[in-house]
Amino acid sequence: MLAQVLVSSVTAGAVYALIALGFVLIHKGTGVVHFGYGDQVTFGAYLVLIAQMAVTGLPFWPAVFIALVVSALLGALIYGGFMWPLRNASLLAKIIASLALGTVLREFVRAFMGPNAWPFPFLLSQTAVPVGGVLVVPANLAIVGVSLGILAILFLLFEKTLFGKAIMAACDNRIGASLIGVRVSHVFLLIWVVASVLATVAGVLVAPLLTLSPDMGLIGIKGFTAAVLGGFNSLPGAVLGGILLGILEALVGTYISSALKDMISYGILIAVILIRPQGLLGGLLVKKV
Repeated sequence: MLAQVLVSSVTAGAVYALIALGFVLIHKGTGVVHFGYGDQVTFGAYLVLIAQMAVTGLPFWPAVFIALVVSALLGALIYGGFMWPLRNASLLAKIIASLALGTVLREFVRAFMGPNAWPFPFLLSQTAVPVGGVLVVPANLAIVGVSLGILAILFLLFEKTLFGKAIMAACDNRIGASLIGVRVSHVFLLIWVVASVLATVAGVLVAPLLTLSPDMGLIGIKGFTAAVLGGFNSLPGAVLGGILLGILEALVGTYISSALKDMISYGILIAVILIRPQGLLGGLLVKKV
């Protein structure tokens, strides 16, 4: 029973990790929490359906590709239209801008696609297959595989390439990075593009598991909690936080009460803020004043 619960929890944990990674990337690059990110996840999933509606008979995978391209353009537009003009604004102004952005995206899909739920295809079969005494769903396995593959690519980019190290340098110290020739504005633009694409990937993966509706953006709370749990300034922490949150949700839902499954995110969020605000792998940031 426990093994089955743990296997099932990895699917949700992998998606939470992707969303958490987007939160962390944007926070490291801009210093602000993008509270509209959950709505970007929802908008990314809707982009696939909109592409299929715009081009009659368009297969699923070309529609996903179009959605990824549009989401990349959206990330560039958000940075150029919102965050770059607000680069010297207060933290509160940036937070309000992110909330407004999320509201615009959510109400756009509500007005354009309607308030009702839409069916969304799974990547693979939903029929469970017994493997070593544990039931494994190929569709869930595909979600985990795609998530872990993307996470591995990002870690290789950041840890093994000069380009990735330039990104990390710009996130850690803008002035120092600019002094050694890193074009910080271009780096932050790329961060928003990557985070926007990640949101669409997460939306495509999670939409079959949940109900695709304008309010699916509440999944952003899970990603935010995972980022806080792992450490908001740690990319590995985002992954760890996502997996742990998925496991904890599954354990609580199975052994205590399914009614508490969604509440565990809020409990974890409060506990981490009170006990260890830097998260599991994050470090406290000390600023001179």
